[in-house]
Amino acid sequence: MSEAEIRYGAKIGRFVVVGELGAGGMGIVYEAHDRELDRRVALKVLRDASTSEEERVRMLREGQAMARITHPNVITVYEVGVAGDLVFLAQELLDGGTLGHWLGQPRTRDEIIAKFVAAGRGLEAAHAAGLVHRDFKPDNVLLGKDGRVRVADFGLARALGAEEVILLTRRAGADPSASPHPMSPLTRTGAVMGTPMYMAPEQHEGEPVDERTDQFSFCVALYHALYGDWPFAGKTTVALADAVLEGKLQKPPRRIPSRLRQIVLRGLAVKPADRHPSMTALLGELTRQPTRKLRNAVFVVGALVIVGGAVGGGYMLSRSSTPPRRAPRVALDTKNLTAPVATEWLSAAMEGDRLDDAVEKYDMAAELKLQAGDPVQASIGSSISAFTQVLRGDLRGAQQRYKDANRHAGRDPIARAYLDLAMSAIASAEGDLVTARTRGSKCAASFAKASPALAALCHQLTGEALLDLGDSGAAKAAFAAGLLLSGHGPQRELTLELARAELLLADGLVADATKLATTQQAIANDRGAVSAEAHAWVILARAKIADAETQAALEPLEHVKPDKLQAFAIKIRHEITKGEALGLESDDGLDLIARAEAEAKQHGFVGLGLEARLARVEILVLTTAPDAAAEQTRLVADARAKGYQRIARLAETIVDR
Repeated sequence: MSEAEIRYGAKIGRFVVVGELGAGGMGIVYEAHDRELDRRVALKVLRDASTSEEERVRMLREGQAMARITHPNVITVYEVGVAGDLVFLAQELLDGGTLGHWLGQPRTRDEIIAKFVAAGRGLEAAHAAGLVHRDFKPDNVLLGKDGRVRVADFGLARALGAEEVILLTRRAGADPSASPHPMSPLTRTGAVMGTPMYMAPEQHEGEPVDERTDQFSFCVALYHALYGDWPFAGKTTVALADAVLEGKLQKPPRRIPSRLRQIVLRGLAVKPADRHPSMTALLGELTRQPTRKLRNAVFVVGALVIVGGAVGGGYMLSRSSTPPRRAPRVALDTKNLTAPVATEWLSAAMEGDRLDDAVEKYDMAAELKLQAGDPVQASIGSSISAFTQVLRGDLRGAQQRYKDANRHAGRDPIARAYLDLAMSAIASAEGDLVTARTRGSKCAASFAKASPALAALCHQLTGEALLDLGDSGAAKAAFAAGLLLSGHGPQRELTLELARAELLLADGLVADATKLATTQQAIANDRGAVSAEAHAWVILARAKIADAETQAALEPLEHVKPDKLQAFAIKIRHEITKGEALGLESDDGLDLIARAEAEAKQHGFVGLGLEARLARVEILVLTTAPDAAAEQTRLVADARAKGYQRIARLAETIVDR
């Protein structure tokens, strides 16, 4: 019987065809009746022109191996065989659709993860049997009406040698997709070669694949389910492949918890060796709850604290004897972006962790001002947007806004001052401490009369750069200059008081730091100041660690919801602090710190990355790990090379401290 002769009632082996369920590039799926066991099955019949004799043999062997796998999350294969010129596969018939169809409806994050973990268990079982899927995607995951998840189509893409064809077509400069859209399956004489959107770098390059290839595809699918967008972009298959091979991730449209993001991103690493060791390890991360079992040990962290400033908090410029009430949320008046009310609105947005809102409004204001023929105000709007982009961790966006601002500023002194403010923050995050100090000093002088609040912010940026450069005396002078300024709105007081609490902690005055941070936490909660309250909880946790109460340090950290935070530096420092608390007991802490370091590096925040490394070295030294001395030496050298003399000194004096 040939493919063209398959109709209702046709017999293929012991199966009788009763209808067609669907068709793809590789073959047709029929609903059939198993005459011997009296059950309905899904019967996949390979197109007779699709495969060579060698590939048919390989397919039969892989199908036979699949039939030996018994796992609740793997489709049950009843039989694989040959009928005439046809190669067929009979498997259980499911009626709940695919995971892809299920994801077409709104789902909670927990629901998505549960379904993917179940699918991952299926991949895990196949890997244990020596099989690699090589075409994992939601449409290859079937659901029963009972909700149970089964992974299907193992080994099919592998048997067809997709990578060799893709490699040849890419070398020839052709687009290997038979369809104009990169999500369409690759085809070669009708045979499914894989789906480009889910393919790992080694598949695009035609290199050998293993279980970690499935892990990459799994994480692409999970990323898309969580974010609603693809991790890599490309209008053609070749452009998509280039993005994958370069590890060029596009900016996600929404935020997910940092820990979950790092799990997914590790699975998307370009090099297989940089991914999770196995599906088992990946699923363990997705399902693991951080342990709360800790060892009570002395761990010095006060010196790790950087005065928060523009990226992490602020310096105390004024104090209030009466706790301020919740600040009203008012609209930004874009008529004059340099007016005191506009500066007050910016402070309120920073305090309330409304950074996304601030970026959107300042971008819109800049565009409107440009259209209205006011390039100076447009430049100021873009500069503030750039500054705010740094706060939320988007250095690429900040750099672009800065370029826009610089193009329209002209020689206006106030516009140039806003440019200095933005560049000081950008340079500080990028690790260019000399530029951060220089531009911070310039904007402080420019704003001294026009806007004392912004001048104070510039002094903070200057002081932070000087502190990292190792000039603590000059840093204190910069902070003192900020203390002398007046005209600050009540919105600034929270973050400034929290910076004072950090200074107290750095000086070893743990009780005083705890008292001040506790007061500010209550005020922040009353005012609805999200980032300030999170900052307070992190300080309280660090105080517990400094007092050798590592187990108690986790309690304040649990009040912080990282997935709800927009302030990037606070999120990273929260994860570092949690890692410090856990690190003396288990590898969980080192894993958290490693993820914090990876995210800081990915976003281009040099200082935060070094802070994470310093925390790691502290733990290694205190636990007398074999590689502690080597890592300590590398950190000291790297910190000095990048100009972070403060971190270099802290790394050198771990034992003394």
